[in-house]
Amino acid sequence: MVFKYFLFIIFLTSNVCLALDLPNNALQGSLIIGHDFNADEVIVDGKKIKISKNGYFVIPVDRDQLDQINISLIKKSELYKIHQIKIVEREFQIQEINGLPQNMVTPDEEVLKRIISENKIIKKSKAVNSDYEYFTNDFIQPVNGIITGVFGSQRILNGKAKNPHRGLDIAAEKGTPVLSTNDGVVILAEEDLYYTGGTIVIDHGHGVKSIYAHLNSVEVKVDDKIKRNNVIGTVGSTGRSTGPHLHWGVMVFNTYVDPSLLIN
Repeated sequence: MVFKYFLFIIFLTSNVCLALDLPNNALQGSLIIGHDFNADEVIVDGKKIKISKNGYFVIPVDRDQLDQINISLIKKSELYKIHQIKIVEREFQIQEINGLPQNMVTPDEEVLKRIISENKIIKKSKAVNSDYEYFTNDFIQPVNGIITGVFGSQRILNGKAKNPHRGLDIAAEKGTPVLSTNDGVVILAEEDLYYTGGTIVIDHGHGVKSIYAHLNSVEVKVDDKIKRNNVIGTVGSTGRSTGPHLHWGVMVFNTYVDPSLLIN
């Protein structure tokens, strides 16, 4: 497999109950979905991860991961397969901007309190670990438009490195319908967060979630069951935004992966 073209690595079966080979290599920021009907347990780098009743499991590859991934498959308390995945390093955009007003770089105390409070809400949604298997379905891009921000890029503001960009920014007219990237259940629906404005998080199972930010309108509520292609909100420029666009991210608990790899 040539990772230059096949960026999203996913190994599924079609009514064939066989263990499938995992990749030998994976790009930084990719999402690996494994499938093995034989395994009772899956150990990744010494940590046990969830395996579904149908044999699916998820391994996210962090943007900055360099060390190979070590996978052990266990059946009836006995190790029966070991696999290693080497990480393919990527180059990410770095942009330095100097001379900005300090409040653009470091929020004041009142804003900081709000950010901390809202981060607790986001953190709670990240921790959800449901048994859904919606992540095995194909993902779609939630809105059509020009890609103005890519996964993994990073800004250095007045010499201070900010967090890398955790998704895709897609420019579109205000009010453009935003679609759910996949089937799932809404676990967060907020109209006014400081950084992300109108924000929705949808759970696709096993820690896999999609996030939609800067929405002009939020048209779903928590616990709504959503199908892929359902309208969930509209494009806006709420929160910390300089123009109408959708920020679309995909995460597995605290690890963000590159949404573009899910649709290419």
